[in-house]
Amino acid sequence: MEKKELPEMLRKYFWDCSFEGLRLAQYPIFISERILNLGDMDSLRWLFSKIDKEFLIDLVNKSRNLNKKTKNYLKLMLC
Repeated sequence: MEKKELPEMLRKYFWDCSFEGLRLAQYPIFISERILNLGDMDSLRWLFSKIDKEFLIDLVNKSRNLNKKTKNYLKLMLC
C-alpha cells in the first residue's frame, strides 16, 4: 500500500472528513469500505490496483459497514 495522498477523483467519497489527511497505508479499511460502497468503476479500478486481493476478501467477510448488495457482489467476484 502506498503512503501517498489519495487521487483527487476520490475526494467526492470522503466529504465528511479531512481528505488531505487520508492515506491508504494508515486507513486501508475505512478507505476500502467507502470506495466499495459508493465508488464508480474508476475508483474501484484504482482500489483493486492498490489493495491486495486477500485483504479485500477478508474485509468483505468481516466488515459490518459494507451494504448487503455490495457484500454479495464482491463475494461472487472475489472468491
